[in-house]
This record gives sequence, structure tokens and C-alpha cells, in this order.
Amino acid sequence: MEAHAAYVVRLKLRPAGYRRMESILGCLNWLYNQALECRKTAYEQRKESLSFYDQCKWLTQLRTANEHDLGEIAIGASRGMLKRLDLAFQAFFRRVRAGQAPGFPRFRPLSRCRTIDVADPHNGMVSRHNGDYLIRLKGFPRLRVRSARPLPLDAPLKSVRLTQRGCRWEASLVYAVDKQPLAPSVAAVGIDMGVRKRMTCSDGTVLARAQRDWKRKRRLQRSVSRGRKGSATRRKRVAALQRFDRKQYIRERNACHRATTGIIRRHGLIAVEALKVTNMTRSAKGTADKPGSNVKAKAGLNREVLAQNWSLLQSQLRYKAAWGGREYVEVDPKHTSQDCSRCGTRNHPGHSETYRCGACGLVADRDVNAAANILAAGVLAAGASTWAVRPCVAPEPYARVA
Repeated sequence: MEAHAAYVVRLKLRPAGYRRMESILGCLNWLYNQALECRKTAYEQRKESLSFYDQCKWLTQLRTANEHDLGEIAIGASRGMLKRLDLAFQAFFRRVRAGQAPGFPRFRPLSRCRTIDVADPHNGMVSRHNGDYLIRLKGFPRLRVRSARPLPLDAPLKSVRLTQRGCRWEASLVYAVDKQPLAPSVAAVGIDMGVRKRMTCSDGTVLARAQRDWKRKRRLQRSVSRGRKGSATRRKRVAALQRFDRKQYIRERNACHRATTGIIRRHGLIAVEALKVTNMTRSAKGTADKPGSNVKAKAGLNREVLAQNWSLLQSQLRYKAAWGGREYVEVDPKHTSQDCSRCGTRNHPGHSETYRCGACGLVADRDVNAAANILAAGVLAAGASTWAVRPCVAPEPYARVA
């Protein structure tokens, strides 16, 4: 099957290249603000809504006159910025129709412009060069890439995005590659997400919780707050905080990739909880008229839940299962931690990590018991009894969960 695979690589630039990229960002940020002003003026004065294609014609005039040096850079980068504005307006109208807070697109300072999307990419933009890769764009410096994974240069190139991360630059290259399904597997697994243990499988496999260095992050945040706004010292401290956050994110993302890849290779059916992380991590502050309770404790719980990257794990399992030809199902997590995976009796284990059933006498790890219940509901939701390769549940108590 054809799938879109993203390759995130770091760019190698010379000092003059970094300065040139800053100049290009300033040029494209000016274009974004001018395009937004044109849309507002057209509607306020003529009640006319400009489309993306109308603004592409306007861009041709700007490039012909070489306004703000737009004629010196690749037209794909300029069209990518106009496309970003068009998507912002589409999201604005969608929120208006849904009755949500509209959020009209705003003018952006240069500090908020950190991404360059290249519209209509083609395979000639990326090529091999002296063992590395080279991204060629008109008006851009030499964008040298050193990738740990070989890039599929023969596959169609679908997207090119250049992003500034602090003082570094990264490129995200998306290719349409052919994914071969994995060898069939009759093994099935249920996965329970948690805070004490990030992920627990029904076969007893455990992925340890993410250990974030909160002390160091608070120390970096305090150093930023002590700096005077606009000073060079504060900018350096902000860059240090950004580097720390980026390293933490990459480390945890790679750990999730290793865990999910192993699960997909071993199992033919993967059942997970359909968790609504956004609702679970909503603030408990409340309003001025009805203030919330235990706000500090809830804030700490939200922080730990978000640190475990449940949504990232689910996303990786979802698309990797599609690539490998595996069955992926999400089930209702209600009462999966309370029901017995052997007899279906509902117990209340409280805060104990050991689950004890008062009816059949089952004693098991609480998370493993919940994962077995999730597997049972997933087997029923998949509608394939052949996945139940071992007796783990009585189907009747879990029909409502599926």
C-alpha cells in the first residue's frame, strides 16, 4: 500500500547561510502580513472575498516588481506562505459555522514566523551529494542534509517544510512510499495507558513512565524570567530552554517509536483505550463565580498525563497498524480497571496496584487486568473470535464495552 512517510532531518548551514535564512523568513513574514491586509481591505471596502488563486495572481505581480526581494526566492516558498494564510481563513470560517470562538487570523511579528512550507515540491529538489543529501531551492543557501535513514529519492516527494528550532534548522520531507504488509500474526494484545506506568500490555509487557527533568526546566524558566525583555542575555536563555524542550521531545518520541514498532511486529490485533486526553487534562480552575477545587493537584496530574504522550502512542499505533496490515481497534475505557478479567465481577481496587477479585479470587496487577479487559472488548469490537488465542474473558460482561 502507498503511505506517506516523514523524514525529519537537521540542516547543515554555514554562518552566511543562517543569515540568509533569517532574511528569507523576514521576506515571507512581510508577504503573509501584506496578504492578510489585502484580504481585510477587499472585504471591508468591496465586500469581496479573495481566494488563494486570486492572491497567487497578486504574488506574480509582486515577483515581477521584485517587491521585498520576492523575485529572488523560490516561488514555492511564497505560495506556501499564501497557502498557510488560506488555511487559517478556512479554519476561521469552520469555527464560525460550528459556533466556536472565531479566532480571526492575526498579523504576525517576525518572532512568530519560524516555518517555511514549499508548495508544489518535486523530486529534483533533493539529491545525493558527496554521501549526504542536498536540498536545492532558488534563492536559498546550500541546505545540506545528513540523514541516519536513507531517503527514498525514487518515491514521489509530497511535502517540504523548513523549520527553525532555536538556532538550528530542520527539514521535514514527506515521501509517498510503498509499505509491504508484515507477516500474519495470530497474537492479540490489549494496552492500558497509565501514569505510574506509561503503557501496560495484556501479556505483561510494561513501558516505564517518562521521567522528565522538571527541576532543570524550572531552573531554566526562572533564569528566563529574571532576564530583561529584549536583552541578548534573555534571548540566549530562551534559546537554552527551547533546546532543552526539543531534546526532551525527541527522546520521548524515539522511545514511543521503539515501543510501538515492537508491538506492531509481534501482534495482529491491537486494542487500546479510546481516551479523550484533551478532556482529561482540562484545567480545574473553574470561573470566578464557581471556582474549582484541588486546582494544584489537578494541574500536577495534568502535567504528568501529558508527559506520558498517550496521544502520540495511539497515533503511532494507528498508522503503523495500517502500514503493516494489522487490526487496530479503540474501545470504551469505562470500568476496564474495575471489572475482573476472569469472571467479569466489578470490584473497586481503590489506589492499590494489585487487583483482587472478591468473587473468583483473582489476584493480578491492576494494569494487566485492565489491559486484559481492553483486549476482550477489542476482540468483540473486531468481530473476530479467532483472535482469542487463550481464555482471557467471558464475552458477556464486555459486550457493552465494545
